[in-house]
Amino acid sequence: MKIMLYTETYNRGGIDTFIATLINHWPEPEDEFVLVCNEDYPGLGVIRQRLQRPCKVVTHNIPTYARWAEKTRGSWLLDNFRVWSSPLSRYLFIASETRALRKILLNENCDRLMVVNGGYPGADTCRAAGIAWGLYSGKPQSIHNFHNLGTPASRFARVQEDLVDSLLARYTKAFVTVSRAAAESLSVRPEIFADRDRIRFVYNGLDFSEQAPPVADIRNELGIPAGAPLCLMLGTYEPRKGHSFLLQVFQKVVQRVPQARFLICGHGNDSEIGAVKGIVQNLGIASSVHVLDFRPDAIQILRQADLLLVGSQEFESFGLTCVEAMANRIPVLATRVGGLPEVVQDGDGGFTFEKDDADGYADQMVQLLLDKELHAEQGRKGYERYRRLFTAQRMTEQYAKLIR
Repeated sequence: MKIMLYTETYNRGGIDTFIATLINHWPEPEDEFVLVCNEDYPGLGVIRQRLQRPCKVVTHNIPTYARWAEKTRGSWLLDNFRVWSSPLSRYLFIASETRALRKILLNENCDRLMVVNGGYPGADTCRAAGIAWGLYSGKPQSIHNFHNLGTPASRFARVQEDLVDSLLARYTKAFVTVSRAAAESLSVRPEIFADRDRIRFVYNGLDFSEQAPPVADIRNELGIPAGAPLCLMLGTYEPRKGHSFLLQVFQKVVQRVPQARFLICGHGNDSEIGAVKGIVQNLGIASSVHVLDFRPDAIQILRQADLLLVGSQEFESFGLTCVEAMANRIPVLATRVGGLPEVVQDGDGGFTFEKDDADGYADQMVQLLLDKELHAEQGRKGYERYRRLFTAQRMTEQYAKLIR
């Protein structure tokens, strides 16, 4: 069977890991893969580096609403025109994308399609790909996979969104996401949620069986003392990820554990990263905090950390970094947002807190940093939880059953 994976995304992160893991651990060795994506997908290099089995890659530069939005930024007149015309223009783009994708779909002549979308509605060409597949391929219905929470249509585009959702639902076998919380979030999309039996969730899985020991010594690179506790945050520099919250938590922690260090890594533009650095300066903790851009060796850095911190404030469907930490016996502290409580459960590899409970979060951080027995116990329990629920084998077997 020849399987096409289609994605459109403009960030590096969890989707890169998901695609590489899905292909590498697919249970049917005779199946072939084709990955189709936007040519400016930042994570494509990461996927190519991680792939361990053949996969043809097809990129495109189909005009999209997202690209148009990027071009109009900086011009008040053009940007306002784009915003005010979006109830019409965005859907003209989707119609054009559907026809443009027809050629790619027919040229590759795949047997199955699985769309990998960031959220829902997510990227426009992800929906267009599912519709084009149904209109032109003559093959079985596609799978629409998405990795963040569903969001409602605006009141100015509700009719248009219902039409697109209805078309996509007609040609889609299942809408599959990464947690129960993310699946339930599709309730804001009535044309899809009407048939709840088609809405599924499969927990993301990872494989660390062949992970090499860390090559780079991040402590030496950043001048962090060997015995200093290292707390780590991995995530894109979006406000919803809770950088401000975690920095406020760490300000409390460093008063009680002065030798502690906090390292932040993730994908972001200069403005986003600069904003986080500004918070660090304002809190007076610059000597204890390191703010870095995206690191391709993030997993290797994770294995040198003492704690993984997740401070998401909204729109967190799963929490792949939590699984990465548990698989490496690193305790996790996370906020109770979206699907995070499904991944991290109190006392079973980590602890969770309300998204504004800075005091409780800080108290537990201090306890884990100072109590070596508790730290080791939570690391062990987290690894056992990973083995039960979040392995690559478990994930790929479920997707293989769905796609056939």
